[in-house]
Amino acid sequence: MHQDELGRISEDLEDELGARTSMDKKLAELRAEMERLQVENAAEWGRRERLETEKLALERDNKKLRAQTEDLEEQLAKKRRQAASALDTDLKAIQTELFERNKELADLRHIHSKLKKQFQEKTAELAHANRRVESHEAEVKKLRLRVEELKKELGQAEDELDESHNQTRKLQRSLDEQVEQTENLQCPNQFILTEDTGAVSTVTQSILISVNSY
Repeated sequence: MHQDELGRISEDLEDELGARTSMDKKLAELRAEMERLQVENAAEWGRRERLETEKLALERDNKKLRAQTEDLEEQLAKKRRQAASALDTDLKAIQTELFERNKELADLRHIHSKLKKQFQEKTAELAHANRRVESHEAEVKKLRLRVEELKKELGQAEDELDESHNQTRKLQRSLDEQVEQTENLQCPNQFILTEDTGAVSTVTQSILISVNSY
């Protein structure tokens, strides 16, 4: 009975030793796990610190960028207001210039209309003048032809006058010869002389009538 109890105690001790060995092993595993977790925790803590530092840096950058953005937005709004004001001024200037251009264009159209009307009137006057010139040219041509005809007629008349003068001179010479012959043929008898004088007068009258007829 005593041996059984010792055997039981020995088994318990063995069990206890086995359990303790197992516990030691597990404790060693737990320690190793704890060390690993501590290392990981330290690494994680370092990573968290780095992330926190980066977060702070990013927040500073973000704040800086936000300030720059606000500044740029304010500058952009100011430039937009300036551009809108300049655009409004330019638009008014363009509208004023456009109004002046339209006024000038209307004046030019009015002047063009007047000039066109004057041109048409002058063209009509020129056409009328051309017709008158053509009519005058026709009349001048007729007058020139008439002058040429009159010149020919005048030439013929001059020729006929010269011929008449020649005939007159011939008749005058013939008359002078007749008078001379009459004077040479005077007779002592008064009756004969009277008859001869009457004959001479008759001849002279005939000659004069012939001259006048030429």
